[in-house]
Amino acid sequence: MNGEEFQLIVIGINYKTSNISEREAFQINRKEIPDALKFLHAMDDVEGIVVISTCNRVEFYLVLHQNADPFPLINSYFLEKRNLDACKKKELFYLYRDKGVAKHLFHVIAGLDSMLLGEYQVKGQIKEAYSIACSHKTADKILHKLFHAAFRVGKSIRNETKIGSGKQSLSGIASQVIKEKVHKEDVVTIIGVNQNTKIIAENLYKSGFSHLIFVNRTLYKAEELAEKYNGLAFSLDRVEEPLISTRCIFSCTGAPGFILFPDSVNSIYKKSGSPKLIIDMAVPRDINTNGLIKDIEVIDLEGLKTFLKKQEEEITLDLDKAEKIISVEANVFEAWNDSHKDEYLGLFAEKAEKMRLQLLDETRLHVLDDELALLDKFSHSLLHRVKSTISQAILINGFNIKEEL
Repeated sequence: MNGEEFQLIVIGINYKTSNISEREAFQINRKEIPDALKFLHAMDDVEGIVVISTCNRVEFYLVLHQNADPFPLINSYFLEKRNLDACKKKELFYLYRDKGVAKHLFHVIAGLDSMLLGEYQVKGQIKEAYSIACSHKTADKILHKLFHAAFRVGKSIRNETKIGSGKQSLSGIASQVIKEKVHKEDVVTIIGVNQNTKIIAENLYKSGFSHLIFVNRTLYKAEELAEKYNGLAFSLDRVEEPLISTRCIFSCTGAPGFILFPDSVNSIYKKSGSPKLIIDMAVPRDINTNGLIKDIEVIDLEGLKTFLKKQEEEITLDLDKAEKIISVEANVFEAWNDSHKDEYLGLFAEKAEKMRLQLLDETRLHVLDDELALLDKFSHSLLHRVKSTISQAILINGFNIKEEL
């Protein structure tokens, strides 16, 4: 990095800032991520990049030259690859900088920023996104440090609180909905082969559902699941065949557009009275429900929100503890990020910040909240000035701290 100043930024769109129809236009599927990394990393202002894309969010973690404007960079990708002007939807995107990036990512990996509080699948999705960036050499020193800190935070929160202890996931919620609305002897057709569909299959099979049908574009992948769960397998081009006897459809694929349309579903329903329930967790959505017979119940990602409240009541008690873990780790990351380019004090930045926070925590029981806030501000400022003074003294005296070590 040659001593140059850089800025750490995350810019993204998620379920809080957009609905499904708005978000799916900007969705980047797993196969497209390497191309997005290469496209953006090739730009002059980009030093490092990681792209996280899940059913509920698309986020770009960027290390940019100090004066670079991040949004035009992201917009250039969507214009080039999708002929889509993100500037017209700029209000759907959020942006955080430096310490704010760390706090945001720590919330995401802990499942605190998910539709389902404590959702655990996102941890694996973030690890995969980071791994893809590493394999394409687009993650720089700052992003390596950030994501490893995030993995540590996620582990701490799940070990020290009840958040994520029950392995909450939207697929788990979807399987509960199916159990409530569908009989065990009914046929359930599962479209797509991925982590979400495997969770559904496992949950239903363990609960006694014995008529599972698996559909996938690549037939042998569907056959593997069918063999494991004593079901049947069909290729996607024959998807209408099993629907004649299907009570419930669960679909979650990475298809860029619809794979099922209302005319065919309505025709099947008129002949057989099936399906009665459709759960579509894909983004973009797999099933076009515009004009679907009203007797067929449809639940998408937004519809699953109504089933989430019961899951959140107990784990919200540990939110304060989780927030404290995030705050401490965000401060430690900020200390490192502010000092990592300093060859003298960079080695001690994290340790000094941890000591400051530990002493502050020990003082917590002896002072009022307002006084604690003042002590926090005072100690942070004092540490910053001490580091600056020592760094200047070392430079003036020509003292090599690495040699002394």
